[in-house]
Amino acid sequence: MKKLTLAAIGLSVAAISAPALAQDALPIRVLPFANQDGVGAAATETPAFRAEALRSDAASIEASRIALQRSRNPRVRNYANRVLVERKATTDALLPPNTSLSRNGSVVSDNQGIRTDLSNPVGLVLAPVTVAANIGTGIVGGALGAVGLVDNSPAEPGRRVALGERGQARLAQLQSAPNGRAFDRTYIDQQARSDARTLALYDAYAKQGDNAQGRRFATEALPYIADEHAHSASLAARIGG
Repeated sequence: MKKLTLAAIGLSVAAISAPALAQDALPIRVLPFANQDGVGAAATETPAFRAEALRSDAASIEASRIALQRSRNPRVRNYANRVLVERKATTDALLPPNTSLSRNGSVVSDNQGIRTDLSNPVGLVLAPVTVAANIGTGIVGGALGAVGLVDNSPAEPGRRVALGERGQARLAQLQSAPNGRAFDRTYIDQQARSDARTLALYDAYAKQGDNAQGRRFATEALPYIADEHAHSASLAARIGG
């Protein structure tokens, strides 16, 4: 097992156990579209970076839960397990306890009117995660909205993320994919593209972000995101796109 340590963004440090890197991982290769959608203002503005990173985590977490339910490919399942552990770690580092990300990208407190859906399956028992911290822009009021809500931690309050249109379309496409190789191909192709965008997002913010602690967090998280991208790119090449 490899220790994944995420630098604190304002308070403390979190460490979790993550699966060992896959033996078939390739050298870092950022796909051509990685620098398009999902960067923009998030390259420099901390709230935009956090919102985009959390949406990426949520979509990848939900897609990987679906993959664990439907895929029988050991390589795909191993990768999905890895995504669940590592993306939960970055979510916990970016989102304060008992808060969620609203549809408009704001961090909102978890009030009694927003209920956690305990029926949402995780698919496996995750390694314990210690909450790291938040970037420190403050919690603002507002409603989550009912569109594309992903519960990242079904057993605890908070940690829910309202997806954008891209994330919703991605999950809808995955849900409609036939079982077998077609499903595996859809899931891995989606993840390779998502990992590339996330890698570009973190890389840009690590270099240009407007918050020094946030830049340190992004810099420390980058090697793990790059390895995850190398893993999904390798699987995409094996399975075929």
